[in-house]
Amino acid sequence: MKFFSHRTRDPRVYSLRQAGSAVRRNSCYVAGVTLIESIVSITLLSIAVAGPITLAAHSIKASGAARSEMIATHLVEEGLEVVHSMRDNNSADDTHSDGRDWMKWISSCDDDCIIDVTEHAADVWDNQNVLKCTGGCGDKAIMYVNPNTGFYRQSNDALASPWVKTAFRRTISITNIDNLGNPQRQVRVTATVTYPGYGGAARTISISQDLFNWFPQL
Repeated sequence: MKFFSHRTRDPRVYSLRQAGSAVRRNSCYVAGVTLIESIVSITLLSIAVAGPITLAAHSIKASGAARSEMIATHLVEEGLEVVHSMRDNNSADDTHSDGRDWMKWISSCDDDCIIDVTEHAADVWDNQNVLKCTGGCGDKAIMYVNPNTGFYRQSNDALASPWVKTAFRRTISITNIDNLGNPQRQVRVTATVTYPGYGGAARTISISQDLFNWFPQL
């Protein structure tokens, strides 16, 4: 006589197994969704932060370029004012009837020259502060600054502390208008400053002014 065994599947056990499989599948799905959400969130955050940072960096560069342009403009104006003052002093002191000394010392700038505003005698600018360049000014055109006072100056020779070399370079040139060899009435003064602008690109500011002899021979 044979007996057959029949395994009875407990429905409770089967349900638990199905539930376990579903939980594992749902866990994998949730983990995958969380990773994608994290990547998307990080990407959006990076884009949101990169904009203001880039804008701030450009603003800092633009601010530095504006400051350099302001300094360069003042240095150009200073160069013109020194030559203008020298013409005034020469004309006031000139005892000749034809006013021949109105360009004294300044005429050496028929080629480029530099002007050291700190060099003068008896509080009057003279031949000591007008330094003629021969064959181009080169490094002589470099402007130096004293950090303690904020004064700028030039020199034929490199300056020691406390003077600090800057990126500004200034030259002065004189063009005779009425007489190329010996101006009697009118000259054109041009001051030029070069400096690094936005992004380090070379910039140039140049201003010209005509000066006249106060007492020309009539």
